Amino acid sequence: MRTWMKEWRILNNLTQQQMAERIDIPETTIASYEQGHRTPSVMRAKEMSRRMNTLDKNGRVKWTYFFDDKVHITSTPEEVS
Repeated sequence: MRTWMKEWRILNNLTQQQMAERIDIPETTIASYEQGHRTPSVMRAKEMSRRMNTLDKNGRVKWTYFFDDKVHITSTPEEVS
């Protein structure tokens, strides 16, 4: 499972539908990626990370995350305050 992707989406206050609309990928594809049923191609992973980073002021998403077993996206102390 890609728990990092769900964590990132929740930290950015997005539903799967909102995320799908904003990065122009079908909602079912987002769900499949989050659940680990599918893995994007390198080209799609690069494009998704670029689009995700336009939504996240911290620019934390690296395209290689889609191929890593464990990635932890956490908020910084400034974001929590």
